[in-house]
Amino acid sequence: MFTLIRSLTPPLLGLVFLMLASGLFNTFVSIRLDIEGYSTEVIGLLTSVFYAGILIGSLKIDRWIAKVGHTYAFMVLAGISTASVLMQAIWINPWYWAFFRFIGGICLSGIFIVVESWLLMQSGPQKRGTALSIYLAVFYGALSGGQLLIKISDPMTLSPFCIAAILSALSILPLTFKTNGAPKLEKHDALTPIQLFKASPFGFVGSVVSGAVLGTIYGLIPVYAKDIGMSVSQIGTLMAVVVFGGLSLQWPLGLWGDKGNRRRALYTASFLSAVFAIGITLTSATSWLLLILAWFFGGFSFTIYPLSMAYACQKFQESEIVAATGGFVLSYSIGAVVGPFLASVAMGHFGHLSLFYFLAGVSLALGAIGVFGREEKKELTRENTEKDG
Repeated sequence: MFTLIRSLTPPLLGLVFLMLASGLFNTFVSIRLDIEGYSTEVIGLLTSVFYAGILIGSLKIDRWIAKVGHTYAFMVLAGISTASVLMQAIWINPWYWAFFRFIGGICLSGIFIVVESWLLMQSGPQKRGTALSIYLAVFYGALSGGQLLIKISDPMTLSPFCIAAILSALSILPLTFKTNGAPKLEKHDALTPIQLFKASPFGFVGSVVSGAVLGTIYGLIPVYAKDIGMSVSQIGTLMAVVVFGGLSLQWPLGLWGDKGNRRRALYTASFLSAVFAIGITLTSATSWLLLILAWFFGGFSFTIYPLSMAYACQKFQESEIVAATGGFVLSYSIGAVVGPFLASVAMGHFGHLSLFYFLAGVSLALGAIGVFGREEKKELTRENTEKDG
């Protein structure tokens, strides 16, 4: 276990700095554009552009990573991310920002593939659940901390740009130390969305829905919070509560899936996400109940992606893990491109509460697929038979 943790330390430390930067900057972008007077549709579109970059990057970047190696790829991608943040400080304009947000999305897709494949390959099948839980704890913990940084960075100054750029640059530092534990990627073919869907329909749809939900959370909850009268500090607190809620339930739900049935854990998390999203629409903006509901909403909605991945990875061989990782980043980004745009259109036509109706609707749809999908019922029967045997 000590050898495993030591080999995973460099990418995880680098990930901490990057997610602190991402948590701060994603929230800042929405707040700043809203202050500048741009419409919710424009803000949603800019969020979709960022995830479009993740989608495009996931199509080809894994082959480049295989050529240059994990360590070098991480350093290059983090360096470009740093530069893209600084370039956005030059001119406050959503169409100018869209280009660099797109570039940032491409870089982030590569970083996800580097870190996730590093962990999955180094941990092996028996310790993969442990490695994934460590990864998600680090990921959401740092992302939540990034939301709190908005409190010390005035959105009308250069400080958010500077803080995000410094953190992105610091992510390179852990990778400069000796990293003999970095795995070597063998040549492989990427999985297309169709191939991933055929291998695991419910896992694929879960990944797409997770992208739609989380992309909308990152991009539009700050706009929702500002519309209901929250200050910048309160917005940062709300976002931190949502993300930290996602951290808090990773281990228990993941353990339930490992010990019990991943399909049941996935559709249960989906239904409960919908329940707490609806609960938020019925709560006063000044009530402590809002933060409690936001915590549980984040807790269940943020587990959809890892549960989908764990469920689908049952269908793949060890040699297919890297290709599957790239496929999941791709399917996640498909949802993250479409989700924020559709949610922003709904908010523009029906008001800010429609944000959580949208989130509840897509979560409920995923749960219904899990319960009523004929193909998934067959898979559940087969899985239970194997366990009983």
